[in-house]
Amino acid sequence: MNSRPRIAALVTEYRKHAHGQHIVDRFLEGYGWNNRHHRPQMDVVSLYVDQRPEGDLTDDRVHRFPQMELCETIAEALTLGTGDLAIDGVLLIAEHGQYERNEKDQHLYPRYEFFMQIVDVFRATGKTAAVFNDKHLSWNWTWAREMYDVARELDFPFM
Repeated sequence: MNSRPRIAALVTEYRKHAHGQHIVDRFLEGYGWNNRHHRPQMDVVSLYVDQRPEGDLTDDRVHRFPQMELCETIAEALTLGTGDLAIDGVLLIAEHGQYERNEKDQHLYPRYEFFMQIVDVFRATGKTAAVFNDKHLSWNWTWAREMYDVARELDFPFM
């Protein structure tokens, strides 16, 4: 059995200079730290990408890192198609992409929608995992508060 924690990466876009690329690549490739190359002690095993614009890196990364399965849905990324939670942690990175803006000119990135799909899997399987949310929780205060409250209710680490 693999003792390394298994991570699902959920991104709005996986292209050069997008948050998805910056964060997920550090888990895949490692990064410089204290004058050395550091490789995280966990594996990205699944990837969900919501939008694939010009310059998309998804196919390249899936080819170069065959342990990472490209998934059609968030639920599949968390269960690896088994119907049971198959990961130990989730990277929720919803910072780039072509999404509507509201009257305040805020991008309506689907952090809340991604989060609620994660929670649906947690509730269906009766299991949870740590969730890292890149940036603020939501452009909508009520949704941001609900995300916090649900993480407390289900008692999972939410960063």
